[in-house]
Amino acid sequence: MAKKNITSVETTAEPSAKVTHPVVRTVMGIVAILCILIFSNWIVRATSLGNKTLDLTEDKRHTLTLGTEAILSELENPVIIRYYATRKSETMPRRVKNYMRKVDDLLERYKLLANDKIRIEHLDPQPDTDAEDSANMDGISGQRVEDENLYFGLSISSLDQQTTIPFLDPANDTMLEYMLSSAIANVTTFKKPKIGLMTTLPLAGTPAMSPGQQPTPPWVIFQLLRQRYDVQLLGMTPEDLDPEKTPVLLVVHPAGITASVEYLIDQYILRGGILVACLDPFALTAPQQDPRMGGMGGLGGGVPKSSTFLHLLKTWGIGFDAYSVVADGKYATDFGNGQRMHAHLSLSTDAITSDDEIITKGFENLYLPLAGGFTVDSATGISVDTLVKSSNQVVMIAGQSATQADQGIFARSRPTGENYGLVMRLQGKFKTSFPNGDPTEKEQEQQQGSPNPKEKSHLSEALTQGSVYLISDADFLIDQASFHRGPQGYGAVNNNAALLQNILDQCTGSKHLIGSRSRASTTRPFTIIKEMETDFEKDLHDDVEAARNSMEKIVQQLQALQQQKNSGQAMVLTQEQEAKIRELQAQQIKLRRDLREKEKGLRDRKDKLYAEITWLTVGSTPLFVAVTGLCVWFFRRRSTRTV
Repeated sequence: MAKKNITSVETTAEPSAKVTHPVVRTVMGIVAILCILIFSNWIVRATSLGNKTLDLTEDKRHTLTLGTEAILSELENPVIIRYYATRKSETMPRRVKNYMRKVDDLLERYKLLANDKIRIEHLDPQPDTDAEDSANMDGISGQRVEDENLYFGLSISSLDQQTTIPFLDPANDTMLEYMLSSAIANVTTFKKPKIGLMTTLPLAGTPAMSPGQQPTPPWVIFQLLRQRYDVQLLGMTPEDLDPEKTPVLLVVHPAGITASVEYLIDQYILRGGILVACLDPFALTAPQQDPRMGGMGGLGGGVPKSSTFLHLLKTWGIGFDAYSVVADGKYATDFGNGQRMHAHLSLSTDAITSDDEIITKGFENLYLPLAGGFTVDSATGISVDTLVKSSNQVVMIAGQSATQADQGIFARSRPTGENYGLVMRLQGKFKTSFPNGDPTEKEQEQQQGSPNPKEKSHLSEALTQGSVYLISDADFLIDQASFHRGPQGYGAVNNNAALLQNILDQCTGSKHLIGSRSRASTTRPFTIIKEMETDFEKDLHDDVEAARNSMEKIVQQLQALQQQKNSGQAMVLTQEQEAKIRELQAQQIKLRRDLREKEKGLRDRKDKLYAEITWLTVGSTPLFVAVTGLCVWFFRRRSTRTV
């Protein structure tokens, strides 16, 4: 009995385990969390993990394109990027400071992908410092804000070549990747690709017409092309076209082109040259006739509004009405104040025929004012790809009448129901459109009676595969159609310039910039509403026709009565005439009433659609949060029950 008591006492006397106070545990936990955060942040900043992103945006707008990655992976010579940013200034706008962080991250990602071929020098130009002198020498112009010079630009150089981005404007955020990738490509390319330019439009500007008058500056698109390519101005009557000297030929609005020049282009294609042609049934930018200057197509002479290839298109099996433009009910452009221009096409992603086509990849908006329409009329053994097309709600109208808004065009005319090609690519072994050779030289040969020494070089069929790109508009290249002018220069408002540049890049073999260039500041037209209104006009077609016929009858009767009055006859209407007029007036009143009811129905449908979109937008986020919360609650409750 005593032994048991002793054992019990010994057991009770054993020392208990040391227990940490709850406050100490809390402090230690907080310290551990802080250490983990600091260490994790250091790892992210010191390794490539800091450049890993999760892009959940549509079209991956914050992910570097494959083209940019290809440019950086192929760098052979080191590239130095001097990054000028005034960071220690209180006057720097907040939006610019926020934009700096994006530029910082982008440059770090470029550096990582370039495998140490890019070196970034961060410089903060303060007044009277070496950094400010360096910025001025590199052509980085400071922006004057509250009597302080603020810098935010890039200087990119490689070996002895250099280019600058004077100011990184947050408004051109979507062009940032292209500007940087293009600058790197330019300084690492030592020979510009050559393209020939034939045009009747003043793309390259015009000299002063008289002393004291300012010359017309070149179009922005021409300035961009000249930065990237060696542009050769060939005029509209070149003596020869050699693919060895000019591998790509750009023809813009060849108004009044002769058969002899068409023959030169024909042989140029057969010998391996690549043609990019912008035809136009009604060129708004065609220079008008100056009474002080004579001639056609000169600096002071007028240029025809219409342009086409009479011989070449026929041989290629392509149809093109040289005097009619596409009026599209789906892609009409709204200019405000009820001005809807059906022939000014604002093309959305629905007009792009393929999501995988590299030329149009990422495009969201193209603007083609008064464009024509291509059709495939016959099979010629050539592959024809339509890159951009119209809708099937199209009416072909004369170019002159398309310059004015016409709300009732689809009420008077029925759509053709056909999709027209706006941008097309032709590939294959082309055949000549001139089997008998140059028509002009044939005439001279018949007159002189001696054979033409150039006849031996005539080709009837191409020896290799060729390519031709056709665009049914030329006005889309003008500054007002493609760019907006801001304080720091021009910025793209759509994908117009990108379309031409992508085609030329692919023709010259430089495909890397295509994806990044497509990221322009764009808007997406609400085509559903436009389709509803077009369908409404089509439904009213018969009613409008009946109303027009009734009005014609009334006008004829009133004219007859007026003639009777003028001839001195008694102005007395019979009961039958009065009854007929009352009947027609009643029909007009009924028609107007029916039209008002249908218009009211259209408005109700539009309001219902807007309401559905609003409720979907407002309700989707709370619904997602609620569903997520319920799922978390259910999972935790299930886990608790299991324990």
